[in-house]
Amino acid sequence: MIDTQERPPEAEPTLVDRLRAHPLALRFVAWGVFFRDRMHHPMRSHPVFGFPYRAAITVVGVVVVILGLIMVPAPGPGWLVVIAGLGILSTEYSWARRLLHFTRGAVAAWTRWVLRQPLVVRMAVGFAGFLLLVGCLLVSLRLSGWTGFPFS
Repeated sequence: MIDTQERPPEAEPTLVDRLRAHPLALRFVAWGVFFRDRMHHPMRSHPVFGFPYRAAITVVGVVVVILGLIMVPAPGPGWLVVIAGLGILSTEYSWARRLLHFTRGAVAAWTRWVLRQPLVVRMAVGFAGFLLLVGCLLVSLRLSGWTGFPFS
């Protein structure tokens, strides 16, 4: 019997799909599984090293998230660093795991929305991000005591 119904065209894989299938991404996933299975669980349950290990993971995760949030207005991998920091924290905390899943979805939705917009809107969003970056830079210079240009 011949199928007479038209099938919808195959959707082109998104950038996220292509990155997930990349060999380097697969290696990172394999390394994460190794870390979780071979190092994380035994260290976490150790009577002496358990608490310092959890404290170190917390400090490293919070520092990475803060650095990522600082990089968000700047061009570069700000959200990627935030997600990496939440990934570090999610190894210890369930709230971080939930926030990580929410953040991934929100960033993906924002990216899809921006890419659907006309070029003028995308340029306006980029310009607004640039103004935010310049504003943060000027505020940080002023708070650090800088008195030269443009404050002179």
